[in-house]
Amino acid sequence: MSKKVAQNDSRLLGLKSHDCHVIMQRLLPVGCRSLVTKNIWSTIVELCTFFKQLCASTVNVSDMVEAQKQLVLILCKLERIFPPAFFDIMIHLVLHLPEEAILGGPVHMRWMYPFERYLKRLKDYVRNAAKPEGSIAEGYVVDEALTFCSRYFDDVETRFNRPDMNDDGMHPTRQLSVFESQCKPLGKQSYVELDNNDRDKAEFYILNNSPELEPYLNEHKQELHVRLREGCLNINEVHRTEFAGWFFEKIYAMHRMQAPEVTTELLSLSSKTNMVVSSYPACIVNGVRFVTHDRDVRLRTQNSGVSWFKCDSKHMVTENNITSIDINGEAYKDDQFILASQAKQVFYVADPSRGPNWCVVQHVKHRSIWDITDDGLSDIDLLQHNSSSNFTLFVDLCNLQEINLLRRDQDVIPIVQPVTNASRPKSTQMKKQMRRMTLIRKKMMMIVPQKIRRRASRVLFRAMHWPLSMTKGLRNWKHYKKNSL
Repeated sequence: MSKKVAQNDSRLLGLKSHDCHVIMQRLLPVGCRSLVTKNIWSTIVELCTFFKQLCASTVNVSDMVEAQKQLVLILCKLERIFPPAFFDIMIHLVLHLPEEAILGGPVHMRWMYPFERYLKRLKDYVRNAAKPEGSIAEGYVVDEALTFCSRYFDDVETRFNRPDMNDDGMHPTRQLSVFESQCKPLGKQSYVELDNNDRDKAEFYILNNSPELEPYLNEHKQELHVRLREGCLNINEVHRTEFAGWFFEKIYAMHRMQAPEVTTELLSLSSKTNMVVSSYPACIVNGVRFVTHDRDVRLRTQNSGVSWFKCDSKHMVTENNITSIDINGEAYKDDQFILASQAKQVFYVADPSRGPNWCVVQHVKHRSIWDITDDGLSDIDLLQHNSSSNFTLFVDLCNLQEINLLRRDQDVIPIVQPVTNASRPKSTQMKKQMRRMTLIRKKMMMIVPQKIRRRASRVLFRAMHWPLSMTKGLRNWKHYKKNSL
């Protein structure tokens, strides 16, 4: 996208349909907020939110029914902002898109982007500019032959059996979910020795984020409430520092009594971790590649950094499905441990409407990652995967009356008098004269002979097409009628 920006005159050149698709859904809602008033940019953001719903991988029918009602209000707000020349047939067709999605299914199964990419592939087959059709046909036949042969080669790596670039492999099935949270390390392995403080923080985070240990966490908190005096403010801190040791003694006591609920994984989880840990410059988690900041400095694309931000009203603002955060409000600076399965990739776009330290969070969905729904959710009327319900389409009509409907580049001419016959537009008078001349011509067909009728029809034809000679045409018609009789 950056290659298509002309820096001299600040224009976008050579945009394709997919580029406009990305701009409308990702960049336009963020950029327009600092350029126009809230009444205008909120309407534009609402329209962009509808297209996010429409292009989602999973389209909920109830969302499309509700969006069809909200679109009427959005277009009414647009009519109060933009001039009439803006509303052509393409703007009207937006009203029919929700119904088309309900009948035809998700848009990404029917749009033209795959075919446009394939046409680009066919154009690359051209080697002889004088015979483009023959080059395309020959290249297509070669590609089909190679595809047919590659499907029978099991011991040869082809594009059909080649693993993805960010494939992290199959995770083993474990009894405890914390042991299923694994990643695929990349690069040279190095060893880092942790101090006692960092090790204790990492251990408590692992234990606190294991859903199977919820009964033990509640039991330890109840013991602390009984042991400590009522109203103690440091119960959470004591629970944080003492739970690992209490859990270790609890599990080993149950293990000596040969309790059936104590498994090998639970016993391993209660044990102390090693002070020396392995460190890698990159890893693949959930099909996404993450690298360290030192490695990211040499690259143009940025894909590093795991941060916690404060989610209070002072450092995070959500408005019209746009979430802005203050990057200076970083939290948990001394405790930034997460599980591998909790890592999600997001992008940050600068928010010019709030200041240099604010960014808009952009969530993305990767191509090869699918969220398969459980059997318990099969009764929901879904058309595909992912979710259109992630974007709440709500049209705000509170400030609709504050939209300025006057143009600043033209003088305002108020209309204080009703429209009379004298001030009626000329087009209306012309239509009345045309209807009157048509009635006269029909009467002439009934009473005038054929020869005179031809000459009189020429006069009437001129009178109908040139209204300035209308009176003269009527006078000639009366003259011919008198002579013929």
